[in-house]
Amino acid sequence: MNTNFVIFDVDGTILSKRSIDVICERYDLISKIKQIDINFKDAPRLVVTQKIVQLFSGINRNELSKIFDSIPLNIGVIELITFLKGRGFIIAIATDGYKFLADKLKEKISVDLVYGNILEFDGEILTGRVLTIPGCLHTSSCQEYLICKLRLLRSLKGTLGGMAIAIGDSDSDYCMLDGADISIAYKPKGDRIKNVADIVVSDFFDVKKYLETHLT
Repeated sequence: MNTNFVIFDVDGTILSKRSIDVICERYDLISKIKQIDINFKDAPRLVVTQKIVQLFSGINRNELSKIFDSIPLNIGVIELITFLKGRGFIIAIATDGYKFLADKLKEKISVDLVYGNILEFDGEILTGRVLTIPGCLHTSSCQEYLICKLRLLRSLKGTLGGMAIAIGDSDSDYCMLDGADISIAYKPKGDRIKNVADIVVSDFFDVKKYLETHLT
């Protein structure tokens, strides 16, 4: 029997703020992040991810976890997850951020699967290296993120066989939204995301209403 699934983006979708912004503000790294974006604006996004992680060399993972835990959830996301679980959906979260932080979120909101960048540690201390193996599918619109959410969607589709719902807000979600059976742009950051989505929403209660009429 086929099983339906949903993939949520994390930063700006499940979480009310981007975790990288909150972390970099805490360590006074905002100007360095902006400079990385300027220096590597034409590079694959995976390069930007690697450069940012280098800034965290020497930081204790527990410090980052505490900062991450302080970021509020967006209103209505727990209710939407509960609704989807009641319909038998597998719940996955996918982030271009860091898996060890997303794993904390998994415990907090009871999702089934977590995908994110794997970082290297020396004990509890970040080394500044990313261990994620690039898996980009290199579609025509691809910006080459280390975490390919479209690859994840296709993998789950092949394994589970059911309907695929994708919910995201930014460029790293574009290919996933484009490949889903139902694509939902939550407070999208640009027209590119708005245009690829089946519906554009500003709160998760509207997502629930929409799905109540579109799920059979």
